[in-house]
Amino acid sequence: MSATARKRRALKPLRFTLEQITEADDLQCGYCLACGAMQECCEPDARNYRCDNCHEHEVFGAQELLIRGFAR
Repeated sequence: MSATARKRRALKPLRFTLEQITEADDLQCGYCLACGAMQECCEPDARNYRCDNCHEHEVFGAQELLIRGFAR
């Protein structure tokens, strides 16, 4: 993870609404915790996939985000 992404996460962790997570689960997508981008073709239990947007290995599947407490 880049220094910028670490700094951003340290200041304010990304949180997603239950609606966003449900939609991502329905579409087989996940979210990047470094930049917040939605990532396609992501298994529900995915961890540390590479983000197409910021290239960090911070993409997690929808169900994994729920388990890790990133829902608000």
